[in-house]
Amino acid sequence: MTAPLQRLPAHYQDRGLHAGFWRRVVAYLIDGLILSPVFVVLYLVVAGSSAVPLAMQPGGMVPFRVFPSLWLVWILVPWLYFALCECSAWQATPGKLALGLGVTDEYGRRIGFGRATGRFFGKFLSGFILDIGYMLAGWTERKQALHDLMAGCCVVRKDGLLAWKNRETAAPDSAAATPLPRSGMPGWGIALVVIGVCVFLLLPIAAILAAIAIPTYQSYVVRSEVAQGLNLTGRARSLVAEYIGQRGALPNSNDALGLPKPEAIHARYVSSVRVIGGKVVVTYGNQASAWINGGHLVIAPVGNAAALHWQCSSPDIRDRYLPESCR
Repeated sequence: MTAPLQRLPAHYQDRGLHAGFWRRVVAYLIDGLILSPVFVVLYLVVAGSSAVPLAMQPGGMVPFRVFPSLWLVWILVPWLYFALCECSAWQATPGKLALGLGVTDEYGRRIGFGRATGRFFGKFLSGFILDIGYMLAGWTERKQALHDLMAGCCVVRKDGLLAWKNRETAAPDSAAATPLPRSGMPGWGIALVVIGVCVFLLLPIAAILAAIAIPTYQSYVVRSEVAQGLNLTGRARSLVAEYIGQRGALPNSNDALGLPKPEAIHARYVSSVRVIGGKVVVTYGNQASAWINGGHLVIAPVGNAAALHWQCSSPDIRDRYLPESCR
């Protein structure tokens, strides 16, 4: 007759057996570092193989058609990573292996792919309730998180599991001679937790600041390019005002004012300055940013020769890129 299966003891009965909350956090951080470059590569493939940050592209948005594929990548890859590793002979992901941890059922046995899959998707529930499901690993008697309880799993220290099995099979008088594995987290593990926490706290803050700073700087650069075109209209406006004062009519071309051809009036961000019906039209090109390249700035005379002023507008450049006087 075979001996009945014994459930793993509670943490207070064998303190060297179950993996504590912070040890599991360190393992998770290591797995996150391993998966990060995989996510980056797959993201670039799915989103269009572009290495240019989205914030620097027009609109700064991911096309809507890309979202289903991205969600599939973000779920499929970690599911296979965690489930296949934890049901394998390793019984652990590389992060857990680095800390000497393994995933078992409540009897210390290797789990199958189905149970590993259930444990992975149970993590969504652990996270949905404000991560309280994860925190349970610090309170429950076998250091089980909510998804561990749902799947009937335990995260154990491999040396502690081996020592427990040896004690279970050893003679009563020799069981006490089996040394318990050292408890507590190694120093490098604590350092990794501190680094990981700092990274996960600083990265969102840096991302928020970048999300604010990049568009602001981008708008500043584009406005300076638009301002160059406005400055180029100074002579043309003076000649238009003089023409109106002398003839009481609007000039219809550069030739009427003695100006060079439109394409001859250019600059780094301006391809031409043209006079049409008294209006001075600036066309942006050459090295102009994509947001204004091919766009136009129109400066129109308003009033009569005695009280002439200029109205600035654009039919195809966003107001955010125009000078204050043109909005």
